[in-house]
Amino acid sequence: EISACLVGSEMCIRDRVWNEEDASAIDEMFEGAGRAVGPGGSGMQQGVDFRDHELIGPEGFKFFHQSLLGLVGSVTISVTDSMTRGDWIAALCMLNGKCRKTGADAQMSGQVYMRLANDQIVEAYNHWDFISLFAELGLLPKDTLMQCLSGKRVA
Repeated sequence: EISACLVGSEMCIRDRVWNEEDASAIDEMFEGAGRAVGPGGSGMQQGVDFRDHELIGPEGFKFFHQSLLGLVGSVTISVTDSMTRGDWIAALCMLNGKCRKTGADAQMSGQVYMRLANDQIVEAYNHWDFISLFAELGLLPKDTLMQCLSGKRVA
């Protein structure tokens, strides 16, 4: 049986990582060799190699965590729906927070598909709507997706 700690509604490690901004909880969130796919872009940052769809462990996730929290504070992540199969869990999520620069509300939806062991992430696949979040934060034009779909380069 999979614990609801990472995806349930009760206060747990997910809340420590995001709501309380406790980076040390990331080590508890991952099984020793646990990896995540999806959070990160391309390039080297502080010795961590971030490539699209590359697996990152706790140290890489800490850099991602620090970077996202540099933009958005007062983060809460809620799980709107989830299902399990064996030791796998799929969850639809909503991140809500405040832009650190302006104080404006910020929101993005996402999905995670994780394999857990002893309530820790062994592997996780993340898909979050960063384009919408960055548009809300004023880092991308509001019509970024439509520009890209029309073949225009976003400046």
